[in-house]
Amino acid sequence: MTPGAGRSSPGSRGTSLRRPERSSGFFIPDIADSVFGEGWRPPSSEFVEAARWMHPQLVNPAGASGVRAAFAEGGRVPHVCLADALQPARAEAVHQALGRARFVPHHHAPYPLSIARREEQEPSALMDFVQWLGTQAAADYHAWLVGSPQRLSPRQVQVSRMGVGERFPTHVDTEDEGLAVVYNFTRPWEARFGGVLVFPHPSGTWDELRIPPMFNSVFIFRSRGVPHAVTEVTPEAGAHSRYTVTSFFLAEG
Repeated sequence: MTPGAGRSSPGSRGTSLRRPERSSGFFIPDIADSVFGEGWRPPSSEFVEAARWMHPQLVNPAGASGVRAAFAEGGRVPHVCLADALQPARAEAVHQALGRARFVPHHHAPYPLSIARREEQEPSALMDFVQWLGTQAAADYHAWLVGSPQRLSPRQVQVSRMGVGERFPTHVDTEDEGLAVVYNFTRPWEARFGGVLVFPHPSGTWDELRIPPMFNSVFIFRSRGVPHAVTEVTPEAGAHSRYTVTSFFLAEG
């Protein structure tokens, strides 16, 4: 498990996903210890389930403290990007299942991409992963991982596929407080293929963050009121698809 990295658009300052341009101050490092006391551990239920999927360092309090620090330092949009997020065998099984999944066009016409509806799929590692992401245990785990000071609940899990010519136009997912968690299962991926998750700077003159869809990476960000988009998948991608599994964990009430 290692921090990912990305850069802003040409001509602008580089944006490190671990060392941001400025901190938002919304999240603070090690908030779990500061709120619940040193040595606090997540409740056993989400710890056990998370351990079935996640890289061992991401269910280890020592490893999680580094994730919290990176998230807290994420700049205007608190975020962290991690490579090798899932155990390798789990990531591969989900990737293989994505290749067999049934996708349909997104129900919202302005979004030219495809989604896999859970009720239309056969049992698979993908559906097991989706089921876990839709639980309160998963919400508690991801909140613990980044040090969220709020109780979060699962709101939606979306499985997406993008091919040549498809993109996700600039949009805002939610005005509720919480987290968006994007697991990437694209293999192979090259810069020339496009399909990059981008966060435009409020000035509109450059991209504040650019997150490539590297296989078995996860990108977690504070989702409230944040415009973002996915760039068009280019013809160079050929038959390769961009696969993501995105879960939203939002504040209750």
